[in-house]
Amino acid sequence: MTSATDKKGGISLAEMRDLCARHWNPVGIPMASIATSGDLGFRPLPEDEYDTYLRHIVRLVGDGASPKQVADYVGTVEKDYIQVISPLGSKEDFVSAIFKLVNRSPIQ
Repeated sequence: MTSATDKKGGISLAEMRDLCARHWNPVGIPMASIATSGDLGFRPLPEDEYDTYLRHIVRLVGDGASPKQVADYVGTVEKDYIQVISPLGSKEDFVSAIFKLVNRSPIQ
């Protein structure tokens, strides 16, 4: 199991949580009762909300997956597991941010 500080493919689970909270978060977690960090400018995700999916994305990136392959996986997560589609463009923004973080090309 990957910890929040372990990296594979140049990205950590903690970094993935941050990108997810900033760009994707299709079910809108966290709820209004979770405090907003003024420094962050957004509400951070609870540490385990999307971890199963984020760990898989870290593995995909570490194994050399393309941005399209990662976007396809995120789409599958939305459609088949979460059953909520994120706002238009957020999935693409999320994947682009991941690949920018690992110094790769964003989605074409």
